Amino acid sequence: MGATVEALEHYRSSGSLSGFESGVVDGISYEMTNAILGIATNADEADLTIEWDKTSAPPTNLENRFEFRASDVPTLAQAAIKLAEDQSISQVSITGRVHLLAKKQAGSPGVFGVDSLLSTGPRKVRVRLADDEDYHEAIRAHEEDLAIQVSGRLEKEGNLSWLYDATVIRTLGPLDEYETSRRSHSEANTDQLDLF
Repeated sequence: MGATVEALEHYRSSGSLSGFESGVVDGISYEMTNAILGIATNADEADLTIEWDKTSAPPTNLENRFEFRASDVPTLAQAAIKLAEDQSISQVSITGRVHLLAKKQAGSPGVFGVDSLLSTGPRKVRVRLADDEDYHEAIRAHEEDLAIQVSGRLEKEGNLSWLYDATVIRTLGPLDEYETSRRSHSEANTDQLDLF
């Protein structure tokens, strides 16, 4: 967590996520960043304190209290996406509306569809999750009409776009708060027909 705080300070001064990438050797990871993001989202300030086992001597020269602000949430979200990416393959992040929830086997991660709210990239994507816990978040986003942000390996199969080994980066706010740039783009081009 200390490395994450340092990476946030580096981002504030430089606008670069390189502190997160270089901090991987000090424990920064997608999982840690996403966990902190989950705690800091919808909070004015998140205060995390580590309590050491009282039966052994606590480590010296280590912080045990960390603060994260609401203003850190967008940076943490960007860092989580960056850390989830494998530079050797085509990793993408998509923000959209959940539909078509499906689970073939009990305990499997499940699949769902996303109608993208982005002006570029595929309009509809099927998402095959890497973790079944993320499926519950997709269900919540679907039931509460919330936008969701997912990241994974984009592949095209016939007419379908798939996001494999995908993870839910975060659940955003109500769908009606997100103006679809795709819709505004299509409205600007009145000579084109929207077939989908």
